[in-house]
Amino acid sequence: MSSHLRTRVAGVLFVLAVLAVASALVGAIGHYTVLDRPVLLGTLAASLIIVSGALVLGGEPHGPVIALGMIWMTVGFVTYVNNWQLHAQIPGPTGSGLEVRVLYDDWIIPDWALVVRKNDGLLTREWPLVERFSSEHADGLPVVTWVDPSHVRLDDRPGDDRALWGGRMIVLDPETGRSLEPTAR
Repeated sequence: MSSHLRTRVAGVLFVLAVLAVASALVGAIGHYTVLDRPVLLGTLAASLIIVSGALVLGGEPHGPVIALGMIWMTVGFVTYVNNWQLHAQIPGPTGSGLEVRVLYDDWIIPDWALVVRKNDGLLTREWPLVERFSSEHADGLPVVTWVDPSHVRLDDRPGDDRALWGGRMIVLDPETGRSLEPTAR
């Protein structure tokens, strides 16, 4: 491959790396579930930069191949360890496209998250309903009831005298599912 062609290919790979980083930022800032993958998109960007650097420098491919292997093994491990699992889905009112999702991560002490999801295909978004919290068992989870597309009620489980949730009402934007009040427990 000529040096001119290698430079052009390296430039294209670098632009793709920038687009991967920009996509991750858009996903995180806009809460778009399809693009909210910072580890995966960041790894893709780093890989593209390594390959473009190897093309520009024209050196042996052994170093970049080993670096890429190490990066992707690390990403695989991080993804495996820090992977939120779906515990429950509570559909919103008919036709709203909203649902509350109960997520957990049981790495050391289970962490729980309640999010509101607005299902819109590739534009699907998730917003935190309350702050993430730790609990060894699902008994600390609230009973979630949809009042209407703008209101979700969080109640304590029957027989739970800890009064963790106390019938808290959360006001949502019915178009997006985003909480209109600060997320707090």
